[in-house]
Amino acid sequence: MNISLRGKVAVVTGASSGIGLAITRAYLDAGIKGVVAVFRRNDLPEELQEALKTYPDNLIIVRGDVAVEQTAIDFTKVALDKFGSLDVFVSNAAISIVKAVHLHTEEEWDTVVNANVKSLYWAAKHVIPVMIEQKGGLILISGSISGEAGIPTQGAYAPSKGALHQMTRQMAIEYAKYGIRVNTVACGTVDTPIVHSSAKASGNPEGYWKMLKDAHPIGRIASAEEVAAFYTYMATDLASFFTGAILMMDGGYTAQ
Repeated sequence: MNISLRGKVAVVTGASSGIGLAITRAYLDAGIKGVVAVFRRNDLPEELQEALKTYPDNLIIVRGDVAVEQTAIDFTKVALDKFGSLDVFVSNAAISIVKAVHLHTEEEWDTVVNANVKSLYWAAKHVIPVMIEQKGGLILISGSISGEAGIPTQGAYAPSKGALHQMTRQMAIEYAKYGIRVNTVACGTVDTPIVHSSAKASGNPEGYWKMLKDAHPIGRIASAEEVAAFYTYMATDLASFFTGAILMMDGGYTAQ
């Protein structure tokens, strides 16, 4: 079995850290023709600096806020101008504010929903026409266990992920006739910088990590690299019969 992305072009949002960064690196290692890495921060993470040195002809950076339409216009144009196609779009950028529903300010609510949901709307407005013209493509969405199960303090984040899960089903049905597939990977807790920050802020890091691990029947949390490996498989032709799926990569969390 050959896990290769040779000849394909992908756009990955939220690519500066965590899952998005791991996906970007995994796609490059799998021989992809090109990756457009999209993120908002001004600095360039060391891992991406190294990737640019190793794959100077296969990686390009686009900075922008995914909640704004212009960013979708920009990354679509860059993919086409630089690499000639857009075969895989990974909607991964997300924001979480840890509060119950009634404690969110309107601004906080809009920030989460715009970053997590409206960003996919803007992307679809510009990516889907390209994929229709190409007679095919793949959209992979980073969902969450909180899109399927209620989790305390995920007041805006959980509803936003639930919306993404339903957008997955809607777009899969809408665009199947054009050869466009749409799937969501809904992860449990993944070892990312955000989780480390949350553990530190908890005041009891050891207890926090134990709580996270105990919440998953498998007894641990996921690594960003193993999540990226699954995204790589899903971007190959080997996964061509998947569409409209919410793929639970959660260590058994939602099976409880």
